Amino acid sequence: MKSSSIVPALIVASVFASSPAMSVQKCNDKLQEVTPSSRFTDNGNGTVTDTQTKVVWQRCVVGMKWDGKSCTGQSLDYKYRESHSVVDEFNQKKVAKHSNWRLPTEKELASLVESTCFNPAINLDVFPYTPQSGFWTSTEDQGLNSTRIKVLHFYNGNTYAANQNQSWRIRLVAGN
Repeated sequence: MKSSSIVPALIVASVFASSPAMSVQKCNDKLQEVTPSSRFTDNGNGTVTDTQTKVVWQRCVVGMKWDGKSCTGQSLDYKYRESHSVVDEFNQKKVAKHSNWRLPTEKELASLVESTCFNPAINLDVFPYTPQSGFWTSTEDQGLNSTRIKVLHFYNGNTYAANQNQSWRIRLVAGN
């Protein structure tokens, strides 16, 4: 997951130039990871179970597909209202044999943040090709004039309140 040298990262980036967009993740190797790969159980169907929180996560961002080794395709972004249709579709299709997919809460999505890394701040071994982008949560933030929704940005793991008409990416969770 961690890159200790820019040269190997550039070589890898050039080899995978035709693959989905890659960022050069930067991690502090002197700090202990907070989301080590050992924390997640591979379910063999494009999902992992978080042994700490006991929820099941899609390994790939919505729009991408798990090919048994990595995520392929293009991640998609959605307005908040559209995200509910995506959830309904996953549940109707019983993706990975689950019918309880949903948007994660702010706390749940934040549990995936790898604080020793940024660009993106996530364990790329478990969640490959995660864009350094914002992801919808189900957590509302009451503003002065409207309800906004919390978005977690995986560039650095920070959250902020977003307008529901903005478009962001989705990573679904099942359980609890």
